[in-house]
Amino acid sequence: MAVSHIMLESYKKYILVSLILLGKVQQLPKYTSQIIGRFVKPLSNVYHELALMYATNKPSELRSLVNKHSETFTRDNNMGLVKQCLSSLYKKNIQRLTKTFLTLSLQDMASRVQLSGPQEAEKYVLHMIEDGEIFASINQKDGMVCFHDNPEKYNNPAMLHNIDQEMLKCIELDERLKAMDQEITVNPQFVQKSMGSQEDEAGSKPSSYS
Repeated sequence: MAVSHIMLESYKKYILVSLILLGKVQQLPKYTSQIIGRFVKPLSNVYHELALMYATNKPSELRSLVNKHSETFTRDNNMGLVKQCLSSLYKKNIQRLTKTFLTLSLQDMASRVQLSGPQEAEKYVLHMIEDGEIFASINQKDGMVCFHDNPEKYNNPAMLHNIDQEMLKCIELDERLKAMDQEITVNPQFVQKSMGSQEDEAGSKPSSYS
């Protein structure tokens, strides 16, 4: 059966974006077409291998795998997302350190997270502080990082307003997705292809009659 190129490439990007945002690949919904499991997943083995390596929390081994399959990732135009996956793993491991240590030297952090040195560790920490991913400060005199608790109590009017605005954005996005889904389901080309896929699946099932 011919697999939709758009479906295949979307699935590959789904894996990468899931790792970047969530740190893992979530299970697909139960209503997902059987085509994904039967045809698309086998064509995405390199990406599943990357997801499994990501789950080990070992950046050096993930980097080796990226180098090994760099030609594939580049050909798929996914190398940018793959590099973001590697960067997100470093960040994830730095966030784990905040749950164990109150203070830590940049040199020790670089060693534990498998970064090249204290300069790269400092760069990551500063970016994460700026993005609100961790709460910390760096003592430039001794190169020590102090981790802090989240100062936001989520009880001031400005924060409540921001939460309301984000909820409205989610509602609007949900409505847009529903409208797009409705447009697709009544599209003649989609209906024709959908009927063809159902006939293919029905034809592949063994008959109960002899």
